[in-house]
Amino acid sequence: MIRLLSLLLICNLHLLGGGFWTLTGLTKANIYVANKIAYLNPQTILKAKETMLEVLEKNAIKTQEQDSPTLMLELEDIENDESHYVYIKLALGEEVQTFRKTKDQTFAITYMGTDFIDVDASDLDAAVLESLNSLLLDFIEQFEDDKN
Repeated sequence: MIRLLSLLLICNLHLLGGGFWTLTGLTKANIYVANKIAYLNPQTILKAKETMLEVLEKNAIKTQEQDSPTLMLELEDIENDESHYVYIKLALGEEVQTFRKTKDQTFAITYMGTDFIDVDASDLDAAVLESLNSLLLDFIEQFEDDKN
């Protein structure tokens, strides 16, 4: 019975609480793509960069600004015969100040979303872009929640 109540409490906190990440005050970000997938079409990387820039600019987040946080897309794969297992990570990294006595400046990941997909080699490019769109949607939802 105690386990059930604990599980219900955790579920309710997850549903009612805000996200772990915070995007409050985000006004600018640069983009970076780290591709570790050998068979990914270079045009897919260009399309991913264009999509990221469009989403940021559409949401009034300036891009290509000096000393900006970096929104990074990282793509990794594990090949297995005709399938690719792809791990996709969208993360925002930036310089932050700690709340310690010394108020240290440090680098922190202030947002991260991930996806893991199993895709046929012939659908690799489309699946990566679809996953990116999903991760960007989650990012913007968090951004909008934190603005309010």
